Amino acid sequence: MIARTPRARRGAQAEPPPLDWGEYAAAAHRWELITQRSAPYPTQAGRHGRPVLAPPFVEWLMGLPPGWVTAEHLNLPRTAQLRALGNGVMPQQAAHALRLLLDDLTRLRLGLRAYRD
Repeated sequence: MIARTPRARRGAQAEPPPLDWGEYAAAAHRWELITQRSAPYPTQAGRHGRPVLAPPFVEWLMGLPPGWVTAEHLNLPRTAQLRALGNGVMPQQAAHALRLLLDDLTRLRLGLRAYRD
């Protein structure tokens, strides 16, 4: 069996043109400052040469470290990367949900304690 490189990674990668974020420029720049890394190009060439969503861009949008799902050694095809990212949770969202749950638990415990006293 011959090992195949996922299609999205084949061939020489041409440098993409500068990106115009349009009305989203302020938000993209703000997220670049927060994540302390530049936004990856949002698309890549698909099977038929048309642009498709680039997994490194989704990784960046979610605030995940570079390579969290897209690292070469994982050898995941583009569709598997996007599926993993789509089924994942943003770390900031998970942290916020845990804070809310812990606050509710604390209030519940305090309420039960007051009820017993």
